[in-house]
Amino acid sequence: MAVKKRPRAAREALAQQAAATRRNAPGRRFVGDAREQSERARREERARVTRMAEIDRAVRRAASLTMPLTVVFAELVDDSVRLARTLVAAPFRIANALRAMWRPREA
Repeated sequence: MAVKKRPRAAREALAQQAAATRRNAPGRRFVGDAREQSERARREERARVTRMAEIDRAVRRAASLTMPLTVVFAELVDDSVRLARTLVAAPFRIANALRAMWRPREA
């Protein structure tokens, strides 16, 4: 790329603009001046992600509603059996722990 022959002040101004752009200066002007473009892109990206999250939530909700009733009933029975087993064994486990706590230690 050919460089135009400019007066020194113009070259320095362009160099300063390019340096400010490289530093990602918030108030950059001219050389690309893409701050508004990047802000717009960020807003659009946030909106796109929000839409994707809403769609995902709707799909998951629809999938959870289509779960067969037999599966729900089977899970309920399984959880009830686990709870009953825990409640039946709890007093014995507590008694065992208390007995171990009060048992004299052998030295």
